[in-house]
Order: sequence, then structure tokens, then C-alpha cells
Amino acid sequence: MTHFTELIKKFKDDGKGLMSLDQYLYAAITVKMLAPCNFLVFGLGEDSPLWEEFNKGGRTVFLEDDKEWIKQFDDQGLEIYDVTYSTKVEDHKKIGFDPEKLKMDLPDTISETKWDLIFVDGPLGHQPPRPYQGPGRMQSIYTAHSLLRDDGICIIDDLGREVEQNYALHYFGEINTLMFIDQKVGIFKKDSTHGE
Repeated sequence: MTHFTELIKKFKDDGKGLMSLDQYLYAAITVKMLAPCNFLVFGLGEDSPLWEEFNKGGRTVFLEDDKEWIKQFDDQGLEIYDVTYSTKVEDHKKIGFDPEKLKMDLPDTISETKWDLIFVDGPLGHQPPRPYQGPGRMQSIYTAHSLLRDDGICIIDDLGREVEQNYALHYFGEINTLMFIDQKVGIFKKDSTHGE
């Protein structure tokens, strides 16, 4: 059994992480295939140190909008940027795919990097049957597509939800889906001719 498989199994055995074991394994395989690389992650979580570990020798950066959550990772040596989203998930139909409404104000060190791999696992975006809550992932999916290099890879979690699915398919396209795990996690390849 490989080192990263053991790490994920222990992580899940400890009751951590919101994805399934299979979802973590396929995401980790994707990271390991590209590592060392420029890896951008929207959202901090218990799994953040794993992504840093799997991309050893590369640059792994986390974007998070919850200041209290960021404080919990202060001592872990991760490269974290505090970002702000200007959307509300319940407005996704009004926002549509308007780039002016989807643009994010990001530090130059993020916006000027061509990322090899991006994982969209944030921000919060609860949708029915739960009450709407959070900014939703409209901006993070749009931004992931914008920042990813041609032929780069994007992992998007929560594709069982309307917003994630609509935005992922608009920007990356069903034809560029490399894998869909448990009807929840999608792995896409960026095709520069699609989704502008």
C-alpha cells in the first residue's frame, strides 16, 4: 500500500474529512500524478495538510473566506490567503455567467500564477433541500477556470448540487470530464476552447 493511501485511510479512520474514502483516493491520485506542481485550493479543511503533503516540492496555496477558520490553521505552515466573495448562493440565477459579477479581487501572487491543478472545495454554498447559505461556488468555479493553465486539471466537490453542476459544466464542459466519483466529485481538464 502506498504512503498516500495509508495517510488517507488513517485520516478517514479518524473520522475526518467530508469526502468518502474513494473520493479522497481519486483526488489524491490526481495530485500525485501532477506533483510537484502549482496547486490552488479554494477552501480550508481538515484535509488541507494532506494536500500540502501530496504536493511536496510544489506550491500549494489555500484561499479561505472564514477568518475564524483561518485562525485554526495559523500554526500549520500552510500558505493561506484571506479572500472575499461578493455573491450569495441564492442569487446564482440572477448572476448567471456574467464575468463582471464573478470576478474576484485576488493577490497578484495568485492571479499572476498559471495553476496546474485547482481544487474547488469552497466556499460554503448550502442549497435546497437545506436553506440557502453562503456565497456559493459560482466565483470559485469561474476563477478556477480563469486561473488554470490550458490542459490543467480542476477537481470540484459537491457536484450533486445545482450550482456546482451548472457552473462546472458551463466552464469545463461535460466533454472534458475525466472522472465523476460517487455522483459528487468531478475531475475536469481545461480545454481553452470551452467555457469562455
